[in-house]
Amino acid sequence: MSFRHPLSKKVYHLEAKPGEIAPRVVAAGDPDRVAKAASLLENSRVVSKKRGYLVVTGEYAGVPVTLATHGIGAPSAAIIFEELAMLGAKLIIRAGTCGALSPHAESGTIALIEAAAYANAGTMRMYFGDVSMPAYATPEVVLALERELKNMGLKYLRGVSLSHDAFHKVEVKAREWAELGVDFLEMEAAALFTIARLRGVLAGALALVVDNLVSGSELVEGREELELKMVEAAVRAAASLPLPASQS
Repeated sequence: MSFRHPLSKKVYHLEAKPGEIAPRVVAAGDPDRVAKAASLLENSRVVSKKRGYLVVTGEYAGVPVTLATHGIGAPSAAIIFEELAMLGAKLIIRAGTCGALSPHAESGTIALIEAAAYANAGTMRMYFGDVSMPAYATPEVVLALERELKNMGLKYLRGVSLSHDAFHKVEVKAREWAELGVDFLEMEAAALFTIARLRGVLAGALALVVDNLVSGSELVEGREELELKMVEAAVRAAASLPLPASQS
């Protein structure tokens, strides 16, 4: 059976055309974060805001960069990552927020996510069936992000995240996950890393720790400023990374 418009190859949710999405993309779950981060770009313009997925394209240090909203959770994020790739993205860096289980990641720390664990269910199972696909960031992207975090003097911790699907239930399993060596809790990194691998896209992820479930610390003051600095680090890394000649 064939389909006239295969869902796997059609852009449904982003009102963008080929050429309007830069090869280098920094994505966030919150459209407000994308709107504020647009101030980092020169010649920025809104490409799409359909369904609340704000997408802005501009330039950073003369390099085209797109800022995109991916929403909350793997199902929403997977749709946007797929459509960004369809529209020409070759590098996607997520810049979001997370909780922490590591005692070394107090609130205000930026998580530099090297790899993500996930349950073999939901979105991930739809993609991979019974296979547990490794979910890890592109090594050169991790190094570029670390360089920019250091250059900007931002406190960070490299580690492993668990991408879960139930925001209001994480405390039930938090102790067990901490004992397994999980450093951070968020909802989208595993989807990004695995889909990027499938589509030949470079990928990385940063997340601002807004609370630590072990110590109880919460980020109250300065959150917006730190979020913007984190996005700036991601944009700087994206703009600095070389892409293959045909993808630049």
